[in-house]
Amino acid sequence: MLIAAHLARVDWRRVYTLDTRRYAPNYLPASVADRLPWQGFVEAVPTLFRGGIAGADLDVLVVPKSLTWSDRDVNVYLGSATGRPLRSYLDMDELGFVAVFGWHVAFARALAAGLGCDVYVTHGFNPQDSSPDAHSVTAKFHTHVHVPDLARRRPAVASALSHFDRLTLIEPYAVVAWDLVRWWLAGRGGRSRWRAVAGFGFVSLYAPLDDAIGDDLRALAGLLADLHRTYLDLVAVFTDRRTERATGHERYVPRPCAERQQRLAAFEAGGAGWLSDESAAVLRYLARSLAPAQLRDSPHSIRIVTAGQAWIAKGLSGALNFVVPAHGGSLRFDFAPRVISTSGATKVISTDPTIIRKDRGAATPAERRRMSSFHQAVVAAATGMHPVPPLRRSLPSTSSSPVPPVSSA
Repeated sequence: MLIAAHLARVDWRRVYTLDTRRYAPNYLPASVADRLPWQGFVEAVPTLFRGGIAGADLDVLVVPKSLTWSDRDVNVYLGSATGRPLRSYLDMDELGFVAVFGWHVAFARALAAGLGCDVYVTHGFNPQDSSPDAHSVTAKFHTHVHVPDLARRRPAVASALSHFDRLTLIEPYAVVAWDLVRWWLAGRGGRSRWRAVAGFGFVSLYAPLDDAIGDDLRALAGLLADLHRTYLDLVAVFTDRRTERATGHERYVPRPCAERQQRLAAFEAGGAGWLSDESAAVLRYLARSLAPAQLRDSPHSIRIVTAGQAWIAKGLSGALNFVVPAHGGSLRFDFAPRVISTSGATKVISTDPTIIRKDRGAATPAERRRMSSFHQAVVAAATGMHPVPPLRRSLPSTSSSPVPPVSSA
């Protein structure tokens, strides 16, 4: 079985769990955040910093968190009262991507220099997927800007983890993304400065962190667009996009097995020569074995006891992650798809895969002081950084997938 084979490859010496605290009452439930218009959202959330991205017609809100990924963690929200809704990077064109993540890299560089440690910028995306496996706030673009808490994490005990937790640690589809990234870079004949490294369940790329990083982000936008197009081609292999409603989350209904196999054979024959034997084996397994999603105990349950309850993500889902060092060096970018996995972010939000246990008691006074000090550094970095060069036009939305606002825990 595909899942069992990948779980057997997990390096448990590198897997951790981390308990995080509650720093304040939940200021805005995800269901409310998703449904509010942008101006109402701006007025409802506590804000550490408010600014804009030059030329992109976007507000930037840096927001403290009540439930966190670490002892130093904030959210950055982007949106506009006049523009189209911005939910994820999938709603951006190349210029928008460069502007938005150029701002984030500049912000994280200033913050990393002030703190003297690496800063992570993590963006979870799942604009079509409302399942509890998914990122909670789906209707508003946001990132997590955080410093991993390495001091309080503890080694994970495999036998103590639920099947849902274990599924956060794998992603068989990542080998397909890895093959496509290698093919894409090879096609540029050394013109790209990105260097690719395979991770377990994700792909990393490295580029020099210097004044040419804008060009690297532009190339990265092109790579991500190719990854998305290929993903959509494969969705058409396995499904005609009809959806079921029994699970409460409208999963895609698989095509009949024989049709899937026929379509996959045509996909491979039609120019997918970049697929390695391992990637082809993953796709052929899905063509043979993919089954309709089965109902869990409730639509928002994370209890998984059958293969059909390990829902395949609907739409391109996962996490993008930038790691910005304190002093020079290289910018790291991670692409962590979530197709079979129950989390993309778990694999890349720290130096090792880390399962976050949120809301494990109220933060102590010492923990609150540490978070307050981080907030001060965040404000200093945001207000003191050099502005990103303006673009010539505002950022448009390129998404054509209507998604109702949803909330998942």
